[in-house]
Amino acid sequence: MSYSIYVDGAAPNNQHGCIQGGIGIAAFNEQGELEHQDSITIKRNTTNAELELMALIEGLEYAQDGDVIYSDSDFCVKGYNDWLDSWKERGWRKSDKKPVKNRHLWQQIDELRSKKYVEVFKVKAHSGDKGNDMADLLAVEAAEVD
Repeated sequence: MSYSIYVDGAAPNNQHGCIQGGIGIAAFNEQGELEHQDSITIKRNTTNAELELMALIEGLEYAQDGDVIYSDSDFCVKGYNDWLDSWKERGWRKSDKKPVKNRHLWQQIDELRSKKYVEVFKVKAHSGDKGNDMADLLAVEAAEVD
Protein backbone atom coordinates (compact mmCIF):
# COMPACT_ATOMS: atom_id res chain seq x y z
CA MET A 1 0.00 0.00 0.00
CA SER A 2 1.30 3.45 -0.84
CA TYR A 3 0.37 6.72 0.77
CA SER A 4 -0.17 10.26 -0.42
CA ILE A 5 1.44 12.46 2.19
CA TYR A 6 0.75 16.19 2.35
CA VAL A 7 3.09 18.48 4.26
CA ASP A 8 2.98 22.19 5.06
CA GLY A 9 4.59 24.78 7.28
CA ALA A 10 3.05 27.94 8.73
CA ALA A 11 4.95 30.98 9.92
CA PRO A 12 2.53 33.69 11.05
CA ASN A 13 3.91 37.21 10.73
CA ASN A 14 6.89 35.80 8.76
CA GLN A 15 7.94 39.22 7.42
CA HIS A 16 8.09 40.79 10.88
CA GLY A 17 9.61 38.00 12.94
CA CYS A 18 7.84 34.72 13.49
CA ILE A 19 8.22 33.71 17.15
CA GLN A 20 6.36 30.40 16.80
CA GLY A 21 5.61 28.27 13.77
CA GLY A 22 3.81 25.10 12.89
CA ILE A 23 4.14 22.00 10.76
CA GLY A 24 1.26 19.91 9.45
CA ILE A 25 1.27 16.44 7.92
CA ALA A 26 -1.66 14.43 6.58
CA ALA A 27 -1.30 10.95 5.06
CA PHE A 28 -3.99 9.26 2.98
CA ASN A 29 -4.20 5.65 1.86
CA GLU A 30 -4.94 4.51 -1.70
CA GLN A 31 -8.68 4.80 -1.05
CA GLY A 32 -8.26 8.46 -0.06
CA GLU A 33 -8.93 7.79 3.61
CA LEU A 34 -6.97 9.68 6.25
CA GLU A 35 -4.47 7.30 7.88
CA HIS A 36 -2.28 9.70 9.86
CA GLN A 37 -2.22 13.35 10.82
CA ASP A 38 0.09 15.38 12.97
CA SER A 39 0.71 18.98 13.87
CA ILE A 40 3.93 20.11 15.47
CA THR A 41 4.55 23.43 17.16
CA ILE A 42 8.00 25.01 16.80
CA LYS A 43 8.41 27.33 19.78
CA ARG A 44 11.24 29.60 18.68
CA ASN A 45 12.06 32.22 16.09
CA THR A 46 11.76 30.62 12.68
CA THR A 47 10.95 31.30 9.03
CA ASN A 48 8.48 29.91 6.54
CA ALA A 49 11.30 28.35 4.48
CA GLU A 50 12.66 26.54 7.54
CA LEU A 51 9.19 25.29 8.51
CA GLU A 52 8.47 24.02 4.99
CA LEU A 53 11.76 22.09 5.05
CA MET A 54 11.00 20.68 8.50
CA ALA A 55 7.58 19.59 7.23
CA LEU A 56 9.23 17.83 4.28
CA ILE A 57 11.56 16.04 6.72
CA GLU A 58 8.56 14.89 8.80
CA GLY A 59 6.91 13.62 5.64
CA LEU A 60 10.06 11.76 4.57
CA GLU A 61 10.44 10.21 8.00
CA TYR A 62 6.84 8.95 7.84
CA ALA A 63 7.06 7.81 4.20
CA GLN A 64 7.97 4.37 2.96
CA ASP A 65 9.20 3.19 -0.44
CA GLY A 66 6.72 4.13 -3.15
CA ASP A 67 4.91 6.87 -1.23
CA VAL A 68 4.33 10.32 -2.71
CA ILE A 69 4.75 13.58 -0.82
CA TYR A 70 2.91 16.72 -1.86
CA SER A 71 4.11 20.18 -0.86
CA ASP A 72 2.91 23.63 -1.87
CA SER A 73 6.47 24.95 -1.51
CA ASP A 74 8.25 25.43 -4.86
CA PHE A 75 11.50 25.71 -2.91
CA CYS A 76 11.09 22.29 -1.29
CA VAL A 77 9.90 20.52 -4.44
CA LYS A 78 12.58 21.99 -6.72
CA GLY A 79 15.25 21.54 -4.07
CA TYR A 80 14.37 17.88 -3.63
CA ASN A 81 13.93 17.05 -7.32
CA ASP A 82 16.32 19.41 -9.13
CA TRP A 83 18.89 21.17 -6.95
CA LEU A 84 20.01 18.83 -4.18
CA ASP A 85 22.56 16.81 -6.16
CA SER A 86 24.12 19.95 -7.68
CA TRP A 87 24.41 21.59 -4.26
CA LYS A 88 26.24 18.56 -2.92
CA GLU A 89 28.60 18.46 -5.92
CA ARG A 90 29.48 22.12 -5.30
CA GLY A 91 30.13 21.61 -1.59
CA TRP A 92 26.67 22.82 -0.53
CA ARG A 93 26.87 25.97 -2.60
CA LYS A 94 24.31 27.33 -5.04
CA SER A 95 25.15 28.15 -8.66
CA ASP A 96 26.03 31.72 -7.57
CA LYS A 97 28.60 30.19 -5.15
CA LYS A 98 26.66 31.37 -2.09
CA PRO A 99 26.12 28.79 0.67
CA VAL A 100 22.83 26.89 0.66
CA LYS A 101 20.58 28.25 3.39
CA ASN A 102 19.32 25.74 5.95
CA ARG A 103 22.06 23.35 4.87
CA HIS A 104 21.59 21.15 7.95
CA LEU A 105 17.95 20.57 6.99
CA TRP A 106 18.82 19.82 3.36
CA GLN A 107 21.43 17.35 4.58
CA GLN A 108 18.74 15.58 6.63
CA ILE A 109 16.51 15.50 3.55
CA ASP A 110 19.36 14.08 1.47
CA GLU A 111 20.01 11.38 4.07
CA LEU A 112 16.34 10.37 4.19
CA ARG A 113 16.11 10.46 0.38
CA SER A 114 19.01 8.02 0.13
CA LYS A 115 17.20 5.39 2.21
CA LYS A 116 13.93 5.04 0.28
CA TYR A 117 12.27 5.93 -3.00
CA VAL A 118 9.80 8.74 -2.40
CA GLU A 119 8.55 11.13 -5.04
CA VAL A 120 7.85 14.76 -4.17
CA PHE A 121 5.34 16.77 -6.18
CA LYS A 122 4.02 20.32 -6.13
CA VAL A 123 0.43 20.96 -5.14
CA LYS A 124 -1.11 24.39 -5.56
CA ALA A 125 -1.81 26.07 -2.22
CA HIS A 126 -5.40 26.97 -1.33
CA SER A 127 -6.76 25.27 -4.44
CA GLY A 128 -9.31 23.04 -2.70
CA ASP A 129 -7.04 19.98 -2.55
CA LYS A 130 -8.29 18.07 0.52
CA GLY A 131 -4.85 16.85 1.61
CA ASN A 132 -3.12 20.18 1.20
CA ASP A 133 -5.94 22.02 2.96
CA MET A 134 -5.71 19.61 5.90
CA ALA A 135 -1.90 19.91 6.18
CA ASP A 136 -2.23 23.70 6.00
CA LEU A 137 -4.90 23.77 8.73
CA LEU A 138 -2.80 21.52 10.99
CA ALA A 139 0.25 23.75 10.48
CA VAL A 140 -1.68 26.96 11.12
CA GLU A 141 -3.27 25.55 14.29
CA ALA A 142 0.15 24.43 15.56
CA ALA A 143 1.57 27.89 14.90
CA GLU A 144 -1.05 29.78 16.89
CA VAL A 145 0.53 31.48 19.86
CA ASP A 146 -1.25 30.74 23.14
